[in-house]
Amino acid sequence: MSGFSTFWVLKFQRGKDRQHQMMSNTSKYCLATVTTENYFQWTMTMLYSFKKSNPWFNGDIVVICKDLPARMISDLHLFEHVKIIEPSQVLLNQIDKLAEVVPKFKEISARFFSLEIFRFENYQKVLFLDSDMIVVKSIEEIFRLPDLFYASAQLCFYKGKGRNSSTFVAEIKSEDNTDILENTVNTGFMLLDEELLKQNHYRSLIELITPETWRRNNFTYTDELIINQYFSGKISLLDTRYNYRARAARIIREKEDLAFEDAKIIHFYSKFKPWNFAEVLASSSRNLSWIKAYGLWYHWYVEFLKFYHFQKKIEAVTTNKTKS
Repeated sequence: MSGFSTFWVLKFQRGKDRQHQMMSNTSKYCLATVTTENYFQWTMTMLYSFKKSNPWFNGDIVVICKDLPARMISDLHLFEHVKIIEPSQVLLNQIDKLAEVVPKFKEISARFFSLEIFRFENYQKVLFLDSDMIVVKSIEEIFRLPDLFYASAQLCFYKGKGRNSSTFVAEIKSEDNTDILENTVNTGFMLLDEELLKQNHYRSLIELITPETWRRNNFTYTDELIINQYFSGKISLLDTRYNYRARAARIIREKEDLAFEDAKIIHFYSKFKPWNFAEVLASSSRNLSWIKAYGLWYHWYVEFLKFYHFQKKIEAVTTNKTKS
C-alpha cells in the first residue's frame, strides 16, 4: 500500500475510533421523563423532538410511569434504548400518606415521580425533562458542564424574588425577611452529574413528602418545592435557553438578552398547554411569543405523528411477514 493510501486509511480509522469513543460516552447518558396515560402523546412528542434535534445522543431514554397500558409501553419502544420504570414502593407509600391528609395531591401524585432520577446511579449524566417541553436545537454542550446539578431559574428570580422557605411564596429578601430560598429553580429541566447521584439523596428527598412540608402553604408545588428546599444554594443556574417560558418573554429579554429564537428547549408549563385550546386563545392574545411557541409545538407534533404512523406501518408489515 502506498504512503498516500496508508495515510488516508489511518485517518479514516482514527475518525471511526473517535466517533466510536463519542458514541460510547453518550451511551452513559440518560434522558428521563415522567408520563401518564393522559400525557402520553405529549411525552412522545417531547421525546421525538429531543431525538430529532440531538442525533448524537446514544444514551438511554428512561420513562417513569405507573400503570401505563401495555399498548403505550409498546409504542414507547418505537424509540431506541427505552427503559420503563415504575416509582419505588417507598415513594408511592409516602405519596399516599400525604394524600390522606392533603387530598389535593392524590390527582397530581405523578408530579413527585421525577424524584426517581436521584436513584439513577449508573449514568455519567442524567437529564430530566418535563413532558410538556419540546427540544428544538442540539443541547450537546450541557453534557460537558462541570458542576453537579444544573437547572434554570423560576420566573420569580427575574423579578428579584426568592421563595419563603416555609410558605414558598415569592418574596424579596430584606433585613426583616431573611428566611428566603434564593435562586429557586424550575424542575422541568434538571441535569445531574454522577457524583451527585452517588451521594444517596433519594431517601432524604422522599422523607420530605409529609403534610408538615405543606403545612403553611396552599400551593400544589410538588417535586419543585422539595428539591428547592433540599438543594438550596447547591444548584447551578443555566440561562432560560434551556427552559424557555414564552409567558415571560419580555422579562427574559430584559434580564438575559435572550429572545424566543434563542431558545433550545421550550416549556409549556402550568396551564399553558398547546392542547388546551381555551388557554391557547387567551394567552396568545396577550403575548406574540406564545403564538410562536404554540406554532413550533404544533410543527413538532405533526412531525411526530408522521414518524409514529410510519413506524407503526413498518411494525405491521414486519409482524405480517413473521406470521406468514
